[in-house]
Parts: sequence; structure tokens; C-alpha cells
Amino acid sequence: MLALCVTALIFYFPANFLPVLEIHFLGSIRTTTVFQGAFAVFDQGYWVVGLAVLAAAVIGPGLLILSILAQILIVKWGLSVAFWRRGLKQLLKLQGLLSQLTMLEIYVISFLVSSFQLSDFSDIYFGMGTFCFTMLFLVTLFLQREYDLEHMWTLLDGHR
Repeated sequence: MLALCVTALIFYFPANFLPVLEIHFLGSIRTTTVFQGAFAVFDQGYWVVGLAVLAAAVIGPGLLILSILAQILIVKWGLSVAFWRRGLKQLLKLQGLLSQLTMLEIYVISFLVSSFQLSDFSDIYFGMGTFCFTMLFLVTLFLQREYDLEHMWTLLDGHR
């Protein structure tokens, strides 16, 4: 799980801050990132949707990855200290919320749908951000598959 967390962190920043789509339309070239897309929706007056995109595509995955990484490091090195055990307990309580908040698969599908919809009248190119975002989705999927909340609770309860 530690290797998956590190891999997810490596993909996290390029996935959110490198161009996802490049659209060529009538001589105009537009690029956007996931982060910019969230703020563009917000600026158009759809602030609830913009916040949802920002939370589910940018903030949620980052917090989920950092939470699992912190849990792994606490279990590996910090269970003998009461402060770290309390921290692990709080992270375990928040794990369900963070898992529900992360919805990367919806954005991978939206990249594909938008490229098919726009391909009839413009040229669409996937950027490096698309690759990184797709890899982030896959690594996070495997990370959540390997993560066992019950096992983490038993590790905490067993080290009293």
C-alpha cells in the first residue's frame, strides 16, 4: 500500500495541474486543467457545481491519499506513542467520508464523453494531464481495493 500511495502522489499533481484537453476550433486553441475547470464552472455562476468538482476531483483524492499514507506510516512507526494512536483513530473515523468524496471515475468518463461530443466539429487532443489523471484513478482504485479498514482498526486495538 505504501508503494501505491507514493505512486498516487506522483500522479496527483500532474493530473490536476497539467492540461487535460486541448481543443482546436476555428484556429483557436484552448487548453484546460482539472483545477482550472473547477474554477471555470465556479466563475460561470454554478458555484455549487464548481465546489463539487473541486471537492471530488481535486481535494478529496488528495486527502484520501494523504490519509492512507499517514495511516501506513503511523502503523509502521508510531503506534507506541499515544499522540499517534489518537491521530490514527481520527483518520480511521474519517476514512469512510474520504472514500465517498473521491469520484475520479466520473471525471475520466467525462473526458471521454466530451471528446466524442466535440470531435465532430473540432480537433481534440488529450494532454499529459489526461494520462496522469487516468493513472491516478487506476492507482487510487487499486489502493482502495488493497486498503482494509477493519484490519487497520484491529492494528490499533491490538497495540494497547
